[in-house]
Amino acid sequence: MSYLHVFATLSGGSRKVVANKSEADVLSAFVVPFVKDGTITTTWGSKTQTRQALELRIFQTEKPFAPKAGGDIESFVKGRRNRFNSLAKKAEKLLNQSKTRVFVVMPIQGEEEGGQEEQRIFKEYDERFSAIEQALRGLGCVAIRIDKEQPLDGMVERIKSEIKRSSFVVADLTDERQSCYYELGYADALNTPVICVASQESILHPGNPTKIHFDVHRRVLMFVNNKQLKAKIKATFGKNKEVLLADRGVAQQLDLSD
Repeated sequence: MSYLHVFATLSGGSRKVVANKSEADVLSAFVVPFVKDGTITTTWGSKTQTRQALELRIFQTEKPFAPKAGGDIESFVKGRRNRFNSLAKKAEKLLNQSKTRVFVVMPIQGEEEGGQEEQRIFKEYDERFSAIEQALRGLGCVAIRIDKEQPLDGMVERIKSEIKRSSFVVADLTDERQSCYYELGYADALNTPVICVASQESILHPGNPTKIHFDVHRRVLMFVNNKQLKAKIKATFGKNKEVLLADRGVAQQLDLSD
């Protein structure tokens, strides 16, 4: 009998290590969802969760890893060949279906380790992305946000590449960031459908209404909290599924009615 050990690199620089799994378990929980939409499903504490992953390394040993025996798992698998590529080929055969990627345009604001105000802004946008991610996951889609992936190559080129690969875009236009309008314009130029959203209240200036550029204000779904944001994304997807998932071509108008 052999044992597989998974090393998953997650967004934000963290990682998840899972030891002593069978090939079937690794395929179903890690490799298949990673190949399909860039996620993995495993336990964090007492909860089973699905998270965006950036890289998987998978090693095979003849004996199980025993933490109590001393030593760390990195040393335990040292010199072993990474089996991810061979398992990914098996996952592709199991999937036999296209991926529905959705690029999320969102301001990169605040600092996780900054001052109190910077942390507040960071947390609000991070929770908002989580809400969008949850809504899209429930629709069978995967949300892609570039700053979450921390790309090593040029950010602008990576953004363009991800927009081209995506079936549609969700754009948060809260607080009118120029970078967000640039990405929105690029998606429009490619005839990629865009669901525009914005909170009624500014994040940078609480208590003040969000300002939306006049060119797009009639296309924006306004919301007051993340629960309403998720509901509006799901409702808009339901009304426009054929348009959002259609092959790229001539731009079509989305139905944004309540």
